Amino acid sequence: MNQISSGRNAWHRTKVLNWLVLSLALSLVGPLNQPAVAGENPSSQVIVEGGLTIPFGNLDDDFGKTRLGFGATNGFEAGFRFRLHLSSTVSVSPSFHFVDFGTYYGVHPEIEEYSIMTASLRYSLELMVMSEYKSSGRPRPFLALAAGMYRNRIQGYYQDFHQEIDESVSTLGVSFRGGVQIVGFELSLVYNVNRFNTWHFYQSDYRERYNWDNLSLRLGWIIPIQ
Repeated sequence: MNQISSGRNAWHRTKVLNWLVLSLALSLVGPLNQPAVAGENPSSQVIVEGGLTIPFGNLDDDFGKTRLGFGATNGFEAGFRFRLHLSSTVSVSPSFHFVDFGTYYGVHPEIEEYSIMTASLRYSLELMVMSEYKSSGRPRPFLALAAGMYRNRIQGYYQDFHQEIDESVSTLGVSFRGGVQIVGFELSLVYNVNRFNTWHFYQSDYRERYNWDNLSLRLGWIIPIQ
């Protein structure tokens, strides 16, 4: 149980470190008292984002009843992007997001209480196309496609409970995003395609195929850089 506690503490330290990085980024963006005007986009913007994440595939499968399941539940994501406007309707954005899926808790006869924690770090580049500006209060629909590197992590136990696990795997991923921008905010729905092969998450003689797809409901705050 001490090992489990130590693992949980390390996991929470990682969360705190990511939030500190986010806070530092916010402190560098400059004055925040000027709103993002949809028809007068500055050459660049910072968008601070957060939202609810719903896991699918092996993430959502029951840890105790399925071979490659992790038992994750609804979690949260937080991150930011740096947007560069190529025109009045097209932009590109390098971004970083931290996703913490809901932890699975269980009880085993030998090790008693245990937990399975899953998370992802996402480094992506997004291309977004938005409708033309009509008026300051009118919603502007948009569609976006992003691709990048996902760092997937699991901490807890292998399913045979003979050994603890703290492993990470890097893989390529893509996401599809659609939503509306209005009065300095963006509300969007994001589907993340996160599928990969690895032997690190399950003890076998070959690389297992995993599906970590997930859906996010995300709110973004647009901060113009003057």
